[in-house]
Amino acid sequence: MAEKPKTVLAALLLAGNRVVSDAYLREVTWGPTPPATVDQQLFTYVSRLRKLLSPGATILRRRPGYQLVRADAGLDHAEFERLAGLGNDALKAHRHAEASEHLATALALWHGPTLAGVTEHLSRVELPRLEEARMAALEGRVAADLALGRHDALVSELVGLVEAHPLRERLRAQLMTALYRVGRQADALAEYQRGRKILAEELGVDPSSALTDVFQSILSGDPGLTAPTALPQEIRVQARPWVRPAMLPPGVADFTGREPQLRELCGLLRDDRAGAAPVVVTGAAGVGKSALAVHVGRRCLDAFPDGQLYADLDGSQDRPRDPFDVLEWFLQTLCEPRAPIPRTLEARTQLYRSVLAAHRVLIVLDNAHYERQVRPLLPGAGGSRVIVTTRSRFTALEGARSLELNVFERAEALGLLSRVVGSGRVAAEHEVADSLVAQCGRLPIAVRVVAGRLAAKPHWPLAEMVRRLADGDRRPLDELRLADIDVRSSLRSSYLHLAAEARTALWRLSLLHTAEIPGWLAVVVLETGKEEADDLLETLVDARLLEVCETERTGRLRYRMPPVIRLFAHECALAESSTAERRRTVDRALTAWLMRARAAGRALADGRQVAAGSALLWFDTEKSGLVSAFRQAVADGHDTTARSLARTLTELRGLSGAAAGRGAAPQPVSSPQALTRV
Repeated sequence: MAEKPKTVLAALLLAGNRVVSDAYLREVTWGPTPPATVDQQLFTYVSRLRKLLSPGATILRRRPGYQLVRADAGLDHAEFERLAGLGNDALKAHRHAEASEHLATALALWHGPTLAGVTEHLSRVELPRLEEARMAALEGRVAADLALGRHDALVSELVGLVEAHPLRERLRAQLMTALYRVGRQADALAEYQRGRKILAEELGVDPSSALTDVFQSILSGDPGLTAPTALPQEIRVQARPWVRPAMLPPGVADFTGREPQLRELCGLLRDDRAGAAPVVVTGAAGVGKSALAVHVGRRCLDAFPDGQLYADLDGSQDRPRDPFDVLEWFLQTLCEPRAPIPRTLEARTQLYRSVLAAHRVLIVLDNAHYERQVRPLLPGAGGSRVIVTTRSRFTALEGARSLELNVFERAEALGLLSRVVGSGRVAAEHEVADSLVAQCGRLPIAVRVVAGRLAAKPHWPLAEMVRRLADGDRRPLDELRLADIDVRSSLRSSYLHLAAEARTALWRLSLLHTAEIPGWLAVVVLETGKEEADDLLETLVDARLLEVCETERTGRLRYRMPPVIRLFAHECALAESSTAERRRTVDRALTAWLMRARAAGRALADGRQVAAGSALLWFDTEKSGLVSAFRQAVADGHDTTARSLARTLTELRGLSGAAAGRGAAPQPVSSPQALTRV
């Protein structure tokens, strides 16, 4: 990658989750004299970077600049800051072994020169901060090692560090301490004099207390400076005589359908050739991932004679569970009572894998948020197997086999409704039942809730629930709540994980009444460029809030918003926007339909074979959308647009019939300007 695009990427990464302004990106990429085309070049660089990023990261346009959002993608700098924070906290609490482990792991993430390959403008701004963070972590790790009595091994390292950083007084004080502890008192005092001279010559200052306190302690033979008593080696935690863990939650008594997925998942778990690679069950919120994982676990109990481990990783919440804590729960189950648990993540992972090595255990990691949360919980070699459920796809999880779980098939949804409500009630209102599960989008959690509510109201006809879900004067999602099962809460967690631009995109798209959303319409509704609109749409697809339809014959993707998600997103629209803003959004969409329909009509009337074929293809693809747009214009009171759409739609039907009679055939749009410019 060239210097300037690399600089833009580095600046966005170093900002964490913050928006980086155009002005700052111009400054660190081009310096004080940017070219006249700087804005166009910056846009080009961002577009290139979007294509290069993994699916777990995306760059969003958020005025006055750009924001790099990392969903599942990892970043060494962020991991360094996390580990360094843990190490410093442990150091303050005098947990020196833990501090040394965290800080050493953090420092191991540094490879090669910092900010290599970026412009000098960015290096000048960011390099001092990054180097200071690294040196502070290094000094903290040395302090922890000194407290652990590792002074012998530190002397040679500290000599080199002081030579490379002669003005860092803390490092020199640590070297003096290490020299004193290995019996080199004279060298320690000489080091003080050397530091004092360098500070005077370079900065014109005297040594600070960091040096003078250690110097005085050496002179007085302060016992506090002597080496600590050697710490015993960490106690080896012995596995208890095997107690078979049985941590799987209760199965769902009325579990329905999913036979193909059950067969596939059981086959993967029983296949000894697959090794310990996890099986990742992925799908949207409420699609039944957890129920499937538990059900298949219970169906395969005979294949795992040594038991089952289970943990809900809270991936849909703001603070997903730390694998460090999950390992503590697992080890307390697997090891002797009151046995000490290792104090670092690495040590816990090693012990966990050692204990499991001789056993065949099923491990269910439910509701995971990102790959780093799962990796420490995977067993090593042996007969144990892992099921992970997640809303993400986890394509970066090494060796993982994926099982995509979608909404119910029609028969499965009706089957669950019958099992809960009663087959007699469903048979008596079969068409209504069909409509009801369609209103639920065949989403298992929604079907289960409406079934439970109907079971609690045996005097209600099924049509009553259909009416309640369709009632625009009430909040239909209130009907999709039963005890602690709440469809709204399940969807909200996915929504809140989105960046602000993606949330706005979702509720704007929910205002459209079309069953499918073509890409060109999304550009209009979202008021952005094609590439940015594509990025936002893909973000919503990744969050399982939009579905991709079949690719158009024109080569563009189309999108669909499932019914329950549309209800939720419409609630968000009402809560987060004004009536005027919503009306403007709908008006832009309806006007876009009208302009494109008129352009297609002109192409058909022109009579040229290629233009007519392109227009026929467009009309054939978008005919149902045009009808939906007309109906929405009537329903929402856009009277002038409704009349224009009606006339244009009538004309298009006549012109398309005539063009077909002349032998024009639908064909891809080779020159799309006439049909894409609004």
